[in-house]
Amino acid sequence: MALFELEQEYGTEAPAEFVRPTFKDCVAADIDLAFFNADEHAELHTVDGKEMLIVWEEDLLRQHNAHWEAGAKQNFDTGLYTAHPILYVKVEDYGPKPKVDKLLVLDAGTKTQRTFSIKSCEEESGVYRMTLERTRQ
Repeated sequence: MALFELEQEYGTEAPAEFVRPTFKDCVAADIDLAFFNADEHAELHTVDGKEMLIVWEEDLLRQHNAHWEAGAKQNFDTGLYTAHPILYVKVEDYGPKPKVDKLLVLDAGTKTQRTFSIKSCEEESGVYRMTLERTRQ
């Protein structure tokens, strides 16, 4: 005697054949599930006026030569330092590929607003990898 009765209907159709996902299928799924997951790796920011998930990679600052004059550090031609961070963003979120030297505004209207110049932009697997530049005057 069974504790409960279970009736199953198997239908009349043959079961669909299992198709193994390709490596590209797995990578595409990982881009959304791991790389651009707000709980794991990505952060929500405003980029050029649109809110989107990004991955931000800080680069070391490169300090420029300067000299002291009248109690202040003087460096009028190149600025005090240059930062070269890298921004990863999904193509579907950002839109058309930006041109080199286009200005990119991050977090507009907040106290952390920063403006960068795009130095390079490559697309791979539906993700833009933008190398940015910001010079502090």
